[in-house]
Amino acid sequence: MKVGRRVLALGTAGALGLSGVLASATPSGAQPLRNTAATRVTNAAVRLPSDAPALPRGAVKLGAVAPTSKLHLDVTLKVRDPATLTSFLAGLSNRQSPLFHQFLRAGQFGPRFGQTLATVAAVRTALREAGLVPGQITSNRLSIPVTASAAAVERAFGTSLVRYRLAGGRVAYTNTAAPKISGAVARYVSGVLGLNNFTREQSMLVRPSSRPAGVHRGTGGRPLAHPSASGPKPCAAASETAEEDGAYTADELANYYLMSPLYGLGDLGSGVRVALFELEPNSTSDISKYKSCYKVTTSITYKKTDGGAGTGKGSGEAALDIEDVLGLAPDVALDVYQAPNGGDADIYDNYNAIITADKDQVISTSWGTCELLTDSTLTSDEQTVFAQANSQGQTVFAAAGDTGSTGCLRSGKDEADVSAGDPAAQPYVDGVGGTTATSSEESVWNESSIQAGAGGGGVSSKWCMPSYQYQTAIPGLISGDSVKNSGCPTAEGKYVREEPDVSADADPETGYVIYYGGSWSVIGGTSAAAPLWAAVAALIDDSPFCADYASGDVGVYPEGLWGIAGEDHSYIYSGGADEPEVVFDVTSGNNDYTPSGYGGGLFPATTGYDMASGLGSPLVSGIGAGGAVSMFYPGLAAIMCSAYATKLLSTTVTGISPKSGKAAGGTTVTVTGTGFLPIAGADAAVIGTTLVTANCASSTKCTFVTPKHAAGTVNIQISAEDFAPSPVTSKDKYKYTG
Repeated sequence: MKVGRRVLALGTAGALGLSGVLASATPSGAQPLRNTAATRVTNAAVRLPSDAPALPRGAVKLGAVAPTSKLHLDVTLKVRDPATLTSFLAGLSNRQSPLFHQFLRAGQFGPRFGQTLATVAAVRTALREAGLVPGQITSNRLSIPVTASAAAVERAFGTSLVRYRLAGGRVAYTNTAAPKISGAVARYVSGVLGLNNFTREQSMLVRPSSRPAGVHRGTGGRPLAHPSASGPKPCAAASETAEEDGAYTADELANYYLMSPLYGLGDLGSGVRVALFELEPNSTSDISKYKSCYKVTTSITYKKTDGGAGTGKGSGEAALDIEDVLGLAPDVALDVYQAPNGGDADIYDNYNAIITADKDQVISTSWGTCELLTDSTLTSDEQTVFAQANSQGQTVFAAAGDTGSTGCLRSGKDEADVSAGDPAAQPYVDGVGGTTATSSEESVWNESSIQAGAGGGGVSSKWCMPSYQYQTAIPGLISGDSVKNSGCPTAEGKYVREEPDVSADADPETGYVIYYGGSWSVIGGTSAAAPLWAAVAALIDDSPFCADYASGDVGVYPEGLWGIAGEDHSYIYSGGADEPEVVFDVTSGNNDYTPSGYGGGLFPATTGYDMASGLGSPLVSGIGAGGAVSMFYPGLAAIMCSAYATKLLSTTVTGISPKSGKAAGGTTVTVTGTGFLPIAGADAAVIGTTLVTANCASSTKCTFVTPKHAAGTVNIQISAEDFAPSPVTSKDKYKYTG
């Protein structure tokens, strides 16, 4: 085995240091594209800066909201010092900063970054003086709940509330003007959620068409994958459905994306909690049937927000999310947060409940809508709680959508409108696009010909490009499809946010086998891809790599992911189709969903990053010669953990025993030192240009068998995970005798 290609690709400085990769990858302040004017300090009521609610196409005015109707609102607050929060988030991934790895614990965000208690009291007083009865501030000091009659709300906020019948028949209401609030506290208030309920999240779920079964599906995953030796196995009924419908069972997906090798290391997600954001109920009997099929005992806890999502089996979205995660990471604990899909206050409250509780290292949502139809107050308030999640080290995944670049197609806006999705395009969120996964290739999911959907992606209309994404060394990131905005920072080239960040199988024709509504069926969409990535993050958190490196629960933290892709771009994107690492680069297809009426050709898959597949799909384990699974060549799990390592930052050799052996090789040599990685196959001894697997029982002791070599003295170095080998010293000499 020759010297590792990663060492050669990066050179000594780069290879030494994924430990220093993130020093320059500082996040932005998640700056919005709009500027808000300063609010004059006065006791007189002033209107908050707010976009006028957009009427959906086909809305018919019905009249005023009944005065006695009860409304649930959230008066949301800004963070106390946005610049300080931005600096803190930057420091968490900057190894040169004293803030590196200092993620907040539950309950710390509010006192550190929320408004002072005196300010909170002043806002509550202003609400009472306006005739309202405010509830208790949330612990992150970002939201004050209010329940009041429509008449009281209209008086307090200086706006009328009007009902409309929407195109689908649903009756909704909206405010006719931006809300007013006392000028003495207006500068602390972000907005008022719940004044309209036009916004309803769409499930990113797609079912197969009547296309003949097995059109796409291969027989064993892409050629580089290897069958799972451990991990959950499906029952016969699930396997038969997969075979008949051309879909995948959980073990096949684990095999395809190289999760299976982690199972062999005892990594099934134990000790990790995953939160699922849901706006519908699910049947617990469906989930029990799936668990029984795979013989797993995953703990599932249901948590209700704003009264919950009701009862019943739902559309299949919640069942898909739950079963997707427990089939791939069965030892996690699942927290299913259920809220009604009744408007922006419900959406915000559910995210706020998950993130403020801070019990879950990984969060996944398969619900969203297009940015162009999302109220600016909601997107701004979502961004604040996602920044809180980021400060706590939580990884958030969001489905990017199922109508390609035309993200508003299902939301009632003009069909040809090109739009990114919310919350997938939010800073501090990993947006997840869609692919078609076959045994021969993985391409962008686009089934325009049968109107079955396409993976979402595009440029944001709300957010500037975070500086952690601005990694110009990544091929394709800055392209002819990139968009500038004069309101964005010069340091990031004035570019706007691009999504998705990553992708995975979403094609319903190569879909996921789940148990729903009392039977086995197949479902796809980016709804499936997001929880798959959540399972990947959970496995990374539980991996021996993160344990040995003392990395904490880094999951697929966006700053780390983009920092790795920027620093290791040559390693990731130049290995060739037969030996990809970290992510699989999807280079064929596009997400121009032609049934929308749009034919602009956005966005094609290219080498490196593109807005059809993001950085690529996950390769959780590494790949060695001939496509064999490797623990030495870093996959996504190993490289994410090493990026946030607080131990084993470098290797040294302090002793060799014996110090000589025959030129024919075959001598067992014991190497002592520091920084070795005690994971089978993760270390190699470097003898000249030859690598030999080293078996490291601990971080200080390894053994290997010498290869054949010409007579003479050589240096014995140790390389962990294809990082630069230990420095040459007088203590690593070994003599080959003739």
